[in-house]
Amino acid sequence: MNKLFSIILVLTLPLAACGPTEQPANLANAPQATQPAMAAQGTPSPQAVAFPMTIADDTGRQVLVKVAPARIVSLSPSNTEILFALGLGERIAAVTSFCNYPEEAKAKPKVGGMRPNVEAVVALAPEMVLAVRGVSPDVVAGLEALGVPVIILNPPDFSGVLANVTLVGRVTGASAAAQRLTADMQRRWNAVADKAKAATRKPRVLYEVDATDAAAVSTAGPGTFIDAMISAAGGINVMAALTPGQQYPKVSAETVLQANPEIIILGDSPFGQSADGLARRPGWNAVEAVQKRAIVTITEADADVLSRAGPRVVDGLELIARAIQPDLFK
Repeated sequence: MNKLFSIILVLTLPLAACGPTEQPANLANAPQATQPAMAAQGTPSPQAVAFPMTIADDTGRQVLVKVAPARIVSLSPSNTEILFALGLGERIAAVTSFCNYPEEAKAKPKVGGMRPNVEAVVALAPEMVLAVRGVSPDVVAGLEALGVPVIILNPPDFSGVLANVTLVGRVTGASAAAQRLTADMQRRWNAVADKAKAATRKPRVLYEVDATDAAAVSTAGPGTFIDAMISAAGGINVMAALTPGQQYPKVSAETVLQANPEIIILGDSPFGQSADGLARRPGWNAVEAVQKRAIVTITEADADVLSRAGPRVVDGLELIARAIQPDLFK
């Protein structure tokens, strides 16, 4: 299993979903999406909210946050990006080894991956830990047993991401910054979705997540952010109908040929997959997208954008839109 798929499984699996006349451009050469503005003039004061505070996280757990969290440990890149986008970088005590955006995140102390050492996290004296569903339940239980509140974010769709930003803003006293950020995210999502309505046709799209095993390629199915992005950007996710109930189905060449996508987006292109490689796979040379070379590759940085349930999901939507409706999104 390659690095991209392992990260996507952790960061994107919980997420559910909310014809071009010319070959799509390679996203590696496309203009970079505008990054969400870092909120804020200064760090919001943690004293702006009354504590103790009890909130319900995305798993339905009631979490008691006793004091204003001036020291926060983030256990996922998406959470780290939310905190920085809200202007809370100074309060981040540590992040995971996968947290590479924004640039300031790289300088933060690291606590490993999804199974950090509980004692090492506690030694950082955090007043709140932001986790995701992929974090080991043993880690969550261990932290809470030692008195560290853990909030688990598991957004089901784009609205869920907006709700997460709002929740983090509320529990940190950065509600005003959260309101500005979510308003901008919603505006950008709506702009793409509204513009895509002018498309004269919707191309059939296959998003490849991982092809380590070419006989059982992992793809983005229904109930994923990729599915939502393809739909909002004016396309049809070919796996949505063929693999009901499977978020990341592994499919054979026969299934791909049955779906016969017009466009294939290689989410794993940073890890060696290419248009030439697709043409060499047994049975794939009969697929329309392969025959027409309508293969979209993306950079490693863009792969991060497409897999993280944070402020940059709208960047991912804009990337997908340029790939599948190039005439509308130049």
